Amino acid sequence: MNLPASPISCRLLHRPVLGIALLLGLAAATSASAAASGDGRDCAPIGALPNYLPKGPPERSPYAFHQFLKDGDWVSVAGDYCKQEYDFKDGSQGMSTLEGNYNYKAQFAQLGITITRNYNDGELYGVLRKGGKETWVDVSPGADEVDVTVVTKQPAPQILLPPSGNDYRLLGHMPNYVAGTPDKKHFDQYEFTVKDADTDGNDSHPVKVQGTYYKVRYDLTDGAKEPSWALSQANYLHALKALDAEILFVQDDGHSSLDARYEDHGTQVWMEVVMYNDGIEVTAVEEHPFQASIKPAQASELKTALDKDGHVALYINFDFNKATLRPDAAPVIAQVVALLKTNPDLKLAIEGNTDNVGGHDYNMKLSADRAATVVAELVKDGIAADRLSASGNGPDKPVADNDSSDGRAKNRRVELVKP
Repeated sequence: MNLPASPISCRLLHRPVLGIALLLGLAAATSASAAASGDGRDCAPIGALPNYLPKGPPERSPYAFHQFLKDGDWVSVAGDYCKQEYDFKDGSQGMSTLEGNYNYKAQFAQLGITITRNYNDGELYGVLRKGGKETWVDVSPGADEVDVTVVTKQPAPQILLPPSGNDYRLLGHMPNYVAGTPDKKHFDQYEFTVKDADTDGNDSHPVKVQGTYYKVRYDLTDGAKEPSWALSQANYLHALKALDAEILFVQDDGHSSLDARYEDHGTQVWMEVVMYNDGIEVTAVEEHPFQASIKPAQASELKTALDKDGHVALYINFDFNKATLRPDAAPVIAQVVALLKTNPDLKLAIEGNTDNVGGHDYNMKLSADRAATVVAELVKDGIAADRLSASGNGPDKPVADNDSSDGRAKNRRVELVKP
């Protein structure tokens, strides 16, 4: 079976084994088991082989990711993280990779760890389920060094501070980080990353957004320990989801970036959080609403457009990512009611349309639901239901370029169409 490439890092998964060491390893496997030191230098519950000394204190984090092999697939596990590296003690007799493997297999058996992959009698992966906890183990034994990584699954501790000072008003910051002077512009453009619609991978495309611009960078306080990018990512994700923001893209291949969109009192706010090795940056653009400057067409103007083109666009305001009409949609609906009452023989197809941000299937349903909402409102105002129909086109019938704020605003529309 071919081993899949790890998306996080490239590991040394296999080392040469000398023929004589192979024989010695088989004989010694049951006599020199790995043992935990008990002094905090090991990653519990996994111990160290005789004559192997820790390189230093273990690398620990209350929340970090690691990739483990289960059969032929990589499994990403996040939680309480510990990694220890051991060097062979000078002047001692070393162990072959196979001998180390056999010793750790013996310890796995003693601890009740289920082996999920034993790669070429070298690197060992396993999982321990005990006391309601799930602990994953990765042991890479070698003649010169041994690497041990242990992750116990647990939720990320939520430690993001509330917005204050130079923070963007909707997002706080991680402890031990200091905000620099924000870069503010009344009107500017920024490219956010949006996952391609209906894909399982990380394929994405840039989306240009114009409006009020805000960027702030955070640097770690001198002497403070940097949190794992996974801990920072989980905290910002939690904060964005608490706002009911739409998560547009998540990148987590060794560093992290998040892109999201949120509606704040009628304004679409686009936000990006990027976690670098030496800092964190938050960028926000409050998109200037296109429809605010459009005066609702009068009934007579709607009739003229329908007679000429067979269709006319309405810019009706709905709640963000919902089919609920906002109060300021009432004047637009009133003109459609007037049009239909003045022309009692007129029948209309109500078609919903969206921009191309988000999944295609989701936008198809959203556009259909919005069209149905308009029909329901017209019926409530006295229009016979058999004069109306509702359908959704999603993003499939754009009238402008989705690559700009104004273009996306024009595409988010409801059309009256003569059947």
